[in-house]
Amino acid sequence: MKWTLKKVIKETNHPFLNYYTLKYDVEKEDGKHYDYDYYMVSRRDLEHLLPKTHAYRRPDAVMFPLYKVDKDNKIEILFTRQFRPAMGTYLMSFPAGLMDPEDKTIEDTMRREAKEEAGAIIDDIEILSYPAPTSSGFSDEINALGMARIVSLGNQHLEEFEDISRRLIPLGEVPEMMKHPETYYFPCNVTLFLLYFLERYKGRY
Repeated sequence: MKWTLKKVIKETNHPFLNYYTLKYDVEKEDGKHYDYDYYMVSRRDLEHLLPKTHAYRRPDAVMFPLYKVDKDNKIEILFTRQFRPAMGTYLMSFPAGLMDPEDKTIEDTMRREAKEEAGAIIDDIEILSYPAPTSSGFSDEINALGMARIVSLGNQHLEEFEDISRRLIPLGEVPEMMKHPETYYFPCNVTLFLLYFLERYKGRY
């Protein structure tokens, strides 16, 4: 099939997130054309929606697990516990944040958000996943995933309604935490990262 975007209608007018109708022309293999409406939400304005721009290189946000190496060369993971209004509960996660216009690189966003959200100075930054969709059936949001080592921890610098606490947890305690979702509610991407981390640092916990 061949999909051609004909028109985009902005259905709402909110400051941070909006609802759009995408109007496509769909040409099937037999040459017949059909009108198809698709509905999505986006942080972007009308002119910068990804179905229009195809600008897939710059992420909307970055999530980045932070780890600390203790005096015995063991690994600790820094978890955040944050109230998410859309879920109506607290989630166990990692530092994350939107990429500001002045951020030139993913690493810039990570350094800034690490200091604000976790009070952390970081080093040894790795990019694990470059910008990619997170919920492509619902939104055009694309996020990146990184990781970094904690050099030092200081005070958090949170916004007025950011309800975020932090806690360093030895990696060896993580498998038991993952068995109790009623206590430790992890998003899917956090769970996948933890599995990767447990495999990568096997023998250091």
